[in-house]
Amino acid sequence: MKVTVWLAEGTWRACVDAVSTLNSSLEITLLHVTDDDVGDAMRFAYQGLLSRHGHDPADTVDPVAEPAERALLDDAKARLGRDCAVEVRHGHVEREVVAACADADLLVCARDGEPGHPGPKSLGHHTRFVVDHAPCAVLLVWP
Repeated sequence: MKVTVWLAEGTWRACVDAVSTLNSSLEITLLHVTDDDVGDAMRFAYQGLLSRHGHDPADTVDPVAEPAERALLDDAKARLGRDCAVEVRHGHVEREVVAACADADLLVCARDGEPGHPGPKSLGHHTRFVVDHAPCAVLLVWP
């Protein structure tokens, strides 16, 4: 059985803890997706400042994001405490998560919306899309 665990900042620990209680013979893949829209938004906002030249603030995102992403994945692997694969994707988060679990039997992800509201408001935009479009079973956990 193949399990994909979607790791997002702030909720990844709950996902790793949930999958760590499952059968040890599972094929586990830890997935992290970086939203490329963040750098693009910074770049376009900066271009709107017509009299500004030189340093593009979007250029500072990648050097900071890559080590943070690597640290998150390393921490998740250590917390899981067993062999697993790691997959990193870039693009539209919700679409990349759905594509990444195309051959999975189970996707583990966390509720990321309003914590005090059970039901639909407990899911953020990306998670709602993933739950609606995932090609496999989905295990939702509370962070």
